[in-house]
Amino acid sequence: MKLSRRNLFQAAFGAAQVGLLARYGLPTTMAQSASGRPTKMLAIWLVGGIHWESFFAPMTRAGIQKFIPPAQGYENAYGYNPEQVEHLDRSPVDLLAPGPVRKLRMPVYWNWANPADRSGRNPVVGNAQTYRPDGYVWANPKYKLYEKAVLLVGADQGTAAHASGLIASMCGVAGSTFRAPSVQAVVANAMASRFPDRALPNVALGGPLPMALGLPALANPTLLSSSATVEPTLSDRRDGTWNGLRARKDEPNLAFDGTPMSGTVPATAVDSALLKAVRRERGTSTAGTDAYLEQLYDTYKGASRTIRRDMLSVLEKTPAWEKLKADPAYPEDWMACTGYADACGMMQSMGDYAFALQLLKSDLVSTVTLRGTSIEGFTFDSHFVNGQIVHAQYLRIAFEMVGRMCLEMSLTPSRSDPSRSLLDETLVYVYSDFGRTFPKVGSDHHPATCALLVGGGIQGNQMIGGYDERMEGSPMGIPVRLVEESGDIVTRTPNSQDIAATVLRAYGLVPGKDFFIPGGYGVFDGVVRT
Repeated sequence: MKLSRRNLFQAAFGAAQVGLLARYGLPTTMAQSASGRPTKMLAIWLVGGIHWESFFAPMTRAGIQKFIPPAQGYENAYGYNPEQVEHLDRSPVDLLAPGPVRKLRMPVYWNWANPADRSGRNPVVGNAQTYRPDGYVWANPKYKLYEKAVLLVGADQGTAAHASGLIASMCGVAGSTFRAPSVQAVVANAMASRFPDRALPNVALGGPLPMALGLPALANPTLLSSSATVEPTLSDRRDGTWNGLRARKDEPNLAFDGTPMSGTVPATAVDSALLKAVRRERGTSTAGTDAYLEQLYDTYKGASRTIRRDMLSVLEKTPAWEKLKADPAYPEDWMACTGYADACGMMQSMGDYAFALQLLKSDLVSTVTLRGTSIEGFTFDSHFVNGQIVHAQYLRIAFEMVGRMCLEMSLTPSRSDPSRSLLDETLVYVYSDFGRTFPKVGSDHHPATCALLVGGGIQGNQMIGGYDERMEGSPMGIPVRLVEESGDIVTRTPNSQDIAATVLRAYGLVPGKDFFIPGGYGVFDGVVRT
């Protein structure tokens, strides 16, 4: 009897394991980094489209006065005045300069003399706002996180629709489906031969999957909704399921067409039988079916290696928050509030950051995509009355969480290169669906967006780009210097393709060889370390 696609999926994985991915080849000594390039990615999706301009300040004095509400709100601080805007390194700010290259800056809501202050009034804005500490993590002179961060400003996302914008953030091209592989999958594929011990190259912790579109099976995403999903899907601990089936034997590693390959496959009796059955199906239907079966075949071989690796034991021995909590200013379980007690929540309610840390620290992954929110799962699709006011308060908290994640990584030594930190070997890519109409206009969808890059492979303490402040309503971006795929340097308004290409170039990946993005693309000049 012929095997149908449905039968193959059910026999191979069960419903929970369809997305299971892993690697080819035998474990080898881990490769060292190449010229300080990152070898991992943490992609953080802040859900819903965000008001970047309410946290960072990429505008001139005139732009702030035109598009940003004045400082107000007392305990629920909202809006800001030009006098609040500072460089995070505290060097003088020229708010008359139009850009497009500036140091990283933002409106300062905290008390520099006492960053934990939540009750004092800010005299810079005539006491119209109570101090709010969230966001200070980026400016803390003890850690200087801003030195490792760059904000890409004003890119045209090519859409103002959620699904299409999210795809644009992941692959560079807006649309209802992927027209190019996600940057996460491209990085996972590029790192596979260098780091064969990374059992799960591309992991997604919630949200739409960063698809691999045409790349080898190992680059496809594995969806793990939480740490609890590892045990039933990536281990053989459950005796009721695996009793009598755990024994594995190293068998010759054969390609889908039967060609011998290097290494072996640690197959159980079921694995061995299924792999043979799938190989027999080759050529019995269409070329499209063969391509589909080959992906399934390669995925299943990877699953065998992953389960023998016993990821669960590795993760159980890997701590999450361990370094930063030694600083009393950053306890492991912290609570944030939008005001004194208007809305409060614990760090755990903003996304599975702890599990993402375990995955990255364990060295089992190359890319992790994390669905991030604010406290109590607040997402940023804020169309309601005064939505932009609430949005800004929650966004400060969300970026505080992202910053604390980056600090923990900066304090953690790399396992593959002890001379660097985990943050040095990881590029943190923070994105959203799109931008939003500027606060004086409301909080609707807007295609001009930003991306925040932190960590390895980039020149930090930069804000590149801006907004056309001559426009009425919500402005689009301004021209920036870009290195086109031809090598020519041009000045034009950036788009989502340019952000994706800049992310990939940070890894030293070569256009046309390691990746391709439809529609043409450039790289933000001065961002990628050479």
